[in-house]
This record gives sequence, structure tokens and C-alpha cells, in this order.
Amino acid sequence: MATSYLSESVEVDRKSAIANAHLLRGEMSQILLEIADGTLKLSDVLVKNADHAATKRLYVVKALESIQNIGKVKARRLMAELAITEKRRIESLTPNERQALLEKSKAFI
Repeated sequence: MATSYLSESVEVDRKSAIANAHLLRGEMSQILLEIADGTLKLSDVLVKNADHAATKRLYVVKALESIQNIGKVKARRLMAELAITEKRRIESLTPNERQALLEKSKAFI
């Protein structure tokens, strides 16, 4: 059975998308590790690096969980206090929500 040009093109696009997604996930994991190590602050992630592709796609709750003194429960409670859902990504936060997160998270750091 002969393959058409279209199917080959789709396969190349698919492989390219998978490779890009893999790289993005690696960058996101690196950001979380840097937050956990203390080399990257939450303020840097929320404000300064907010335009970076990997930072934009990162879930807020994951960034909070990776902070040294904040675990899963505290991160979710903090977000619930601020009326921010757990499925929010950094790119979708408003400036007021970013500021509120920074102020509330300082109490745990």
C-alpha cells in the first residue's frame, strides 16, 4: 500500500509536536527544580519570567508546591483563600492575583 504525501507530512508534524512538547516539559521540570532548590524565587516566576514559554504553561499549584515550606495541602489552601482554581496556569493569572499570591506565599517562606 502506497503512502501519500499527506500522511508523511502529518507524521512529520506529529513527531515535531511530540518533540516540542517533550522539550517544554523538560523546561517546566527544570523550573520546578530551581524553585525547590531556592535558586529561583516565586516572584521571578510570576513576574519576571512570566513571558517564558515554559513558565506560562506551568500550573500555579505546582509552582507553589515546589517551594520548600509549602506542600500540596498548603498550596491548595492558599489558592482557595485567593479564589484561584487549581487548574490555573501562570499565563492566565491577573496582575492582582499575582500580587496576592506573592503576599500570601511570603508568610510561608
